[in-house]
Amino acid sequence: MSHDKEAALDQALDLFWTKGYASTSLKDLERATGMHPGSLYAAFGSKAKLYCLSLERYAKRLSILRAELQAKAASPLDGLADFIAKAHPLSDADAPLPVCYLVKATLETSQGNQAIEGKLSDLLTQNDATFTAVFQQAVDAGDLPANSDAKKMARQLSADLAGLCFYALREEDSNVIKEMVTDLANRIRHPH
Repeated sequence: MSHDKEAALDQALDLFWTKGYASTSLKDLERATGMHPGSLYAAFGSKAKLYCLSLERYAKRLSILRAELQAKAASPLDGLADFIAKAHPLSDADAPLPVCYLVKATLETSQGNQAIEGKLSDLLTQNDATFTAVFQQAVDAGDLPANSDAKKMARQLSADLAGLCFYALREEDSNVIKEMVTDLANRIRHPH
């Protein structure tokens, strides 16, 4: 992608994350990206394709942050806890909204757009697979009991994070969310 297209995608991501797919108009996208309708369509194809690209970009960013924190951590569980406590949008003051973009997008649904629904499903499935791999590494390292079900633990973590995101959408006191995120990270770091 050219630099302009990359910058436009970043702007569209922030806009969609904040306003949602249905509430974001073509005029909103034009203002945010600095591109005219013809340029937007030439670069991205459609609003739905641009939205899917923004979801992919978001997921890739989080994946990179998670991998960096995992690489620095003393254990798989510490790396996962650090990701939640330091890099997840729930704990990131610079995020457009203090909630996971994928969760917010799922809550808003895509108004029957199969491409968007498929993209969300794929990205959330990949996320669960990453969590499963981390929990399995913790089992293999002896940080979790040998009979632990890594896939079940990953599903529970995804559900916990989605629930926190839903709660964060309605909670006005950011300190409450910070405390809840810290509690979740500590439960991961010290599961026994």
